[in-house]
Amino acid sequence: MFKVLLIPALLLLACKSDGASSTPPDATAQPETPPADDVTPQNPEDNGDDASKPEASADAPAKPGPAAATRDVLATVEGQANGKTFAELILTTDLAKQLRSMDGAGFTVLVPTDDAFKSLPKGQVEKWKKNPAELERVLKYHIVPGTHDVGKLGNFRTAPTTLGMDVDVKVEESDVRVGGAKLIETDIKASNGYVHIIDKVLVPR
Repeated sequence: MFKVLLIPALLLLACKSDGASSTPPDATAQPETPPADDVTPQNPEDNGDDASKPEASADAPAKPGPAAATRDVLATVEGQANGKTFAELILTTDLAKQLRSMDGAGFTVLVPTDDAFKSLPKGQVEKWKKNPAELERVLKYHIVPGTHDVGKLGNFRTAPTTLGMDVDVKVEESDVRVGGAKLIETDIKASNGYVHIIDKVLVPR
């Protein structure tokens, strides 16, 4: 009898023990959070794409060239502080309009200094003013058709003038002389030619 009662008691105890082990976990327990990936934050300005960054140019920026001349030959002559007399004489003739023209090959003007006019015989300039035709002949003798810097001008043996008469050109060491007058200031660029300052008035024969 004792054995019969002991077996059910043992079975009951075993069932209670198994039920305790199968009790569900506490609902209040927080689930374990998996570790976040180790991500290094990036600079918002650095998107890692090298192609998006501007590349430095291998070539240095080109230097701007010299500014183009904006004044015509006549305006350039008028702008010479030591060429006022020549400019005033041209303005009294029809040559003024021609020297403003952009047509053709341009002009190379040989401008005597004011001192060069003062060295002429007394009253010579006034005589020219009273004789427009003669004055125009003298002025045309100072104008060479075409745009010639001092290098090109020095290549002439005789240079043509708008008067229709040639004028002698000589290169003496570093000096260039035209009709015996020395070029003392050269290569003054105009929009339609060049201006050279000379130390003597050229008088056609």
